[in-house]
Amino acid sequence: MSGETVTEAVLAAVAEREGVDVKDLHQSLYDSISPEALDKLFRNGPVEVRFEYMDYIVTVDNDLTVELDPK
Repeated sequence: MSGETVTEAVLAAVAEREGVDVKDLHQSLYDSISPEALDKLFRNGPVEVRFEYMDYIVTVDNDLTVELDPK
């Protein structure tokens, strides 16, 4: 895993899809998942996580590949 956290990867992917800067996302990630818990999950070994955020089903895997599917 690079120096980027899982949380940063998710926010960057959603911001890119929305065409805005990360700081301009209209919903906090905390409304969907604990960013600290998300990052911790990926430090503890291989995992794939799915959760809803904004208008997306977010899937993140070990190499920080973030997939965004519409809800």
